[in-house]
Amino acid sequence: MEGLFRDSRIAEIAGAAGQLLRYDPLGKLLLFPVRHHSPVCAFQLRRAVEEFSPTVILIEGPENANELIPVLTDEQTELPAAIYYYYKDKKKLVSEDGEDYKCYYPFLLSSPEYNAIAEGAKRGIPARFIDLPYCEILINTAQSKGLRKAADKHSYTDDSRLVRSKFYSRLCEKTGMRSFEEFWEKYFEIEGLKLTPGEFCENMHTYCVLTRNDEDPAELEADGTLARERHMALRIKEALDSGEKVLVVTGGLHSLGLARLLHEGKFKAEKLHRIPADQQGCFPTAYSYQAADALHGYASGMMCPGFYDGITTRLEKGDDPGNVYNDACLELLIRTARESSKKDIPVSIADITSAQSVMTGLAALRNVSQTGLAEVMDGVTSAFIKGEKNLSSSMPLAIMQRIATGEGVGRIGDKSHVPPLVADFEKQCESFRLKYQIGVPMESDVALFGGGKGLALSRFFHRMEYLKTGFCKLAKGPDLHHGRDRSRVHELWTYRRTPNVDAALIDRTTDGFTIEEACTTAATRVLADRRRCADGAHTAINCFLMGIALDKNQLALLEDAVTNDGDFFSVGEGLRCFGRLYDLRKLYEFEDSSSLEYMNRCMAKLISSLPAMANTPSDKADEVVSILKIMFSLTGGVLAMWRDSLEDALLTMAGAKDKEPTVYGAVMGLLYAIEAERRTDAENAMRGYLSGSSEVRKQGADYLRGLFSTAGDIVLADDSFLHLTDSLLTGFGTEDFMEILPSMRLAFSYFTPSEIQEIAGVAAALHGAKEKDVLDGDMIDEGLYDFGRKLDSLITAQLEGGEQF
Repeated sequence: MEGLFRDSRIAEIAGAAGQLLRYDPLGKLLLFPVRHHSPVCAFQLRRAVEEFSPTVILIEGPENANELIPVLTDEQTELPAAIYYYYKDKKKLVSEDGEDYKCYYPFLLSSPEYNAIAEGAKRGIPARFIDLPYCEILINTAQSKGLRKAADKHSYTDDSRLVRSKFYSRLCEKTGMRSFEEFWEKYFEIEGLKLTPGEFCENMHTYCVLTRNDEDPAELEADGTLARERHMALRIKEALDSGEKVLVVTGGLHSLGLARLLHEGKFKAEKLHRIPADQQGCFPTAYSYQAADALHGYASGMMCPGFYDGITTRLEKGDDPGNVYNDACLELLIRTARESSKKDIPVSIADITSAQSVMTGLAALRNVSQTGLAEVMDGVTSAFIKGEKNLSSSMPLAIMQRIATGEGVGRIGDKSHVPPLVADFEKQCESFRLKYQIGVPMESDVALFGGGKGLALSRFFHRMEYLKTGFCKLAKGPDLHHGRDRSRVHELWTYRRTPNVDAALIDRTTDGFTIEEACTTAATRVLADRRRCADGAHTAINCFLMGIALDKNQLALLEDAVTNDGDFFSVGEGLRCFGRLYDLRKLYEFEDSSSLEYMNRCMAKLISSLPAMANTPSDKADEVVSILKIMFSLTGGVLAMWRDSLEDALLTMAGAKDKEPTVYGAVMGLLYAIEAERRTDAENAMRGYLSGSSEVRKQGADYLRGLFSTAGDIVLADDSFLHLTDSLLTGFGTEDFMEILPSMRLAFSYFTPSEIQEIAGVAAALHGAKEKDVLDGDMIDEGLYDFGRKLDSLITAQLEGGEQF
C-alpha cells in the first residue's frame, strides 16, 4: 500500500504493549481491530478465525445482551437487525433529570461483530459480548458526551474518531483523497482484500494507534471509553486465566487501550449497580439499510450499506476477491441505468459503456486495483447526467445512491424475544382481524356507534396514531380537535405495517409494556411539559379518543394548567375543547365529569379577563369573537349560571373608551341577543361610525362584521339596519370602498342563501332595482365603472362648454 502504513512511530506509541498488537496465530490472544460494518474487516476476520482457531470469541458489545446472540444467528432471522437497549434512570444515577435512555446496536451481513458470532455458531466456538451494560456506560459518561450526546437515534457503535481524526486529515492531504470514505475504500476495502489476515491487522493497528495517539485521555474518560476498556480488559483477562485461546473483536480505537491494560496487568473492576429488571433491558429488532447508512445520520455507518453487504455476500459465495468490486460496481451501474429508464430518464447502451470506461479509467488514474463506489458515482455523473448538474438532471445519481443504500429490512426469527409493545400490538391486530402482515396499504371502515368492536377499533387506531408509529392514518371521520365533521358516524382509516412501525414501538418501550400504558405515559409527559390550558385540553381530547381515562396525576397536571394559564386565547381554546368532550361523553361511551369542572374554571377566568379584550389588537379580533360566541352558547345551556356574569362583562366592554370595532360589534350583537330592546343601542353605535371621519366610517364595516357574526337576525327584524348599511356603502369613493370590501363580504357570509335573497330584495327596493338584477345581474368591474363615470363627466363638461371634438 505504497508504504502508507509503515509508520515507524507505531512501536514508540504502543510501547511494550505493542507485542499484544501483533498477529500471532500460535499465541493465546489475538486483538482483531475492525471498523464497524466493514466488509473487508468481516472477510479478514473470518480468515483469522480459521487460522487462529480460538476457543472463545469475545466481542465489543454490552454483555447484558449475551442471551440474544442465538437470536441473531437463528436461521429465520434476516439482516439488517439490531439489539435495542433501554434504561430508565429512576435512581438518577446518570443525572438529576432521571431521564429515559435508548440506543441501537445494528448488525449487517458486513458487520465484523455479526461475522464473529456467526463463525462461532458455525464452528461451535462460544462467543459473547464483554462491554459494560448499557446503563453502566451511561453512568460513566459525562453529559453531552458519547451515548449522552443530543441525538434523535443513538447507536452503540461509533467510528466517528476514525473518520474525523487529525491523522485522517493528514492522510487525505498526503494521498489527495476527497473524503475519508474514498480513502478507506481504496486503501482498506479494495486493497485490503489482497492481504493476509496478519498484514491486514498490522495496517489496521497502525492506522488506529496513530489515530488514538491524537486523542485527549480526559476526553476518552469523559465519553466512557476508558471505563469500557477497563471492563473489557478484565473480561479478556478472566478468559485467559481460565486457559482459553481468545480472539477479541473490537473497534480499532480500543486496541491500544486494551493492549496497554493487559500488558500492565492492573485490573480494577468497574462498579456495577443493581438495576431492577423493569428499568433496563434489551430486545432484538428488525433494522433497515437506510437507518444504517452514514448519509442518513448513522455515526458508525458506511455509505451505501446495501452495496457493501452485497460485497460480503459475493465473498462468502467464493467470488474472486481480486474482481469482486468490479463485478458489483458493473451490476450497480446497470441497475441504475434500468431504474433511470423506468423514470423516463433516457440512458442508452452507449451511456452505460461510456460510464464504465470512465470508471475503469479513473480507477487506473487513482491507482486502485478495482473500481469502487467513488468511481461509480463519477461514472454516472459523467455519462448519465445530461447538461448542467442540478436537482432535476442529477436524478440518476440519486437512483444509484438509493440502490446502493439498499431498501431491504430485516426480520427477527425467534419470536420469544419480541418486545412487549410489539407483542401487544400484534395481539390487538389479531383481535381486530387487521391484515397487519401484508405489505400493501389496507383500509378499515370503522362504525363508531353501531355496537360491536367499532369504537374499540377506533380507539386502537387513535392510540397507534398518538404514539406516532406510522401504522395508521385517519382519512375521513369526525375531527374533535377542530370541531369539524362531528356528525360523521364512521371513520375511514388506512393502515400498513412497516419495519418503522416496530422501531417506533420499540422506541416507546420505556413508556410502558402495553399500547395503553405507553399512551398514558406519553400523555402525562405532554401535560407535564406543556403547561398551557389549550395543550392540556387537546391532550384530554386525545385521551378521550383513545378511551383512556385521566388518572389522578394527569388530572392534577391538567388542573394546574387551567388554573395558572393567564393567556386568554389559550383558556378560550380550552373551554371550546372541554365543551366538545362534555357534549360527546355519552355518545362515545366515555363518562367523565371532569370536563364540566374545567369548563367552569375556564369560564371564570375568561369572564374576569373579558373587559381587557375590548380594545384587543385587530389581528386578534376574530379569535376574541369566536371565544365570545362559545361562551354565549355554553351559558345558554350547561353553564347557565354564568349568563348574568357574562352579560355584566359584555356591558363593561360596550362601555369601554377604546374599542376594537369587530369585537364591539360582536358584543352589541350578544347584548341584543340577551335583550332585544338593546337593538337601538346597536343602531346608535352604527350611526356613530357613520357620523365620524372617513377612517371612522371605515371601521363601521368591521363593526357590522362583528355584529352580524353574533346577531344576524338583527338585520332581518326590520329595514333600519339595511338602510344604515346602505348609507355606509354608498358614502365611500372607489378606493375606500375597495378597502372595506373584504370586511363587508365577511359580514354577509354569516347569512343563509334564503336570508341573502331577502336582504337582496330590500337592497333592490332602496335603489329602484329588481331583486333578480341584484342577485343575478352581470358583475361590473368597479375600476372600469369609475373610469366610465369620469369619462362621462369630462364629455358632459366639454359639451356644455361648446367645445368641438
